[in-house]
Amino acid sequence: MKLTDALLGGFFILFGGVMLWMVSQFPSFQGQPYGASFLPSILAVGFMLAGGLLVLRDVRVRRLPAPNGVSRPVFAFVSDLKNGGTPALLAVLGNILAQIFLAPSIGYLPVSLVGLCVLFLLLRLSFVKSFILALGVTLVCWWLFVGLLRVPLPRGFLEGVL
Repeated sequence: MKLTDALLGGFFILFGGVMLWMVSQFPSFQGQPYGASFLPSILAVGFMLAGGLLVLRDVRVRRLPAPNGVSRPVFAFVSDLKNGGTPALLAVLGNILAQIFLAPSIGYLPVSLVGLCVLFLLLRLSFVKSFILALGVTLVCWWLFVGLLRVPLPRGFLEGVL
């Protein structure tokens, strides 16, 4: 079953608001400009912005006439997943399992790079765009966690290099 983008967007806005309210009660660290609520606050605002965009998109689409002249449903059953279907779902689950089981020995960087490349290729991006985007996202995530938040990510065989 598929919900309209407005309902899903409303859920994301509500979820982000509750999340933002909850993290406002987290303690701050002495001598640091950010505390335990820094990353969850960023995620909460991201949820709220994405939800707002979904609501706006749905409102804009609903203003257009439906192809068959009937009003658009609030709930709809879809037979398959969109844009890649089952392979995309399996690729996401495979990426999660690879991060759990392969990243400790191989390292976060190569596992993330290959996994994101596969996902972007399944989304029908060219190989060059997939590789560049996967490399950029991987390096930004590495910088955020290792550089900014000081969270150690597994280095694997790159232990002596990084």
